Amino acid sequence: MATGRASYRLGTMNHSRVEAVLFDFDGTLATYRSHLGEYIAAAAEFGVTVTAEALAATLDDSWRQWQTPEGVDHSTSSGSEAQYNAEVRSRLHIARLAAAGATGDLEGIAARICELECAPEAFEVYADTPPALERLQAAGVRVGIVSNHVWRLPEVVEALGLGSAVDFVITSARVGYRKPHPAIYRIALEAAGCAAEAALFVGDSISHDVEGPRAAGMRAVLIDRRGRYADGEAIRTLAELEAPGLALPSAERA
Repeated sequence: MATGRASYRLGTMNHSRVEAVLFDFDGTLATYRSHLGEYIAAAAEFGVTVTAEALAATLDDSWRQWQTPEGVDHSTSSGSEAQYNAEVRSRLHIARLAAAGATGDLEGIAARICELECAPEAFEVYADTPPALERLQAAGVRVGIVSNHVWRLPEVVEALGLGSAVDFVITSARVGYRKPHPAIYRIALEAAGCAAEAALFVGDSISHDVEGPRAAGMRAVLIDRRGRYADGEAIRTLAELEAPGLALPSAERA
């Protein structure tokens, strides 16, 4: 395994030019200022106290009720924003709040969380994101966002000033499947208008943004902004994606 970080460049590899780069959103292009903080703030509005520590302990099992052998599938509840928030998002919030020991008007708190987590001011764009997206578009590469996220992610992206640099936004809330479910990658490739081997996926989750895309036939690069992984092949900033130029890493490398 390599010990230094590689600088991944866009170009040709195995006679296949990259035509589209698909990005995860949270942890890759931008980040919540404090997602658990939104739970705490919403609960406080209803006179309820809940801690970040208690909430964090509830996250791993949050999506279990929608889990299938292929991944999380809530497609029957993604017909509209109102349906999704009522049947998926609010249920998720209520379960987390209850598991964290919160009592009171949990439905009201959950509805308020749905509002807070869609507000553009809840997010902070990484400084390296705008120039990276602009370089890709200038190189003629199609740029998309594919994220496990809230219904209004496309509006959030626009409000954050990234809309002109992105060709399409796919959020799991609207398509009904969460990464690494194979369906969300198929939908993404259809939006990108290219074959899997001509697409590169960039994100901060090994399972969602590397293993899932590779299983769908794409190439993938792991971005490790916080130094969580020992793998020296991960990039640390989007400045390490340069276009146009040399070849991308092979499908066997992160």
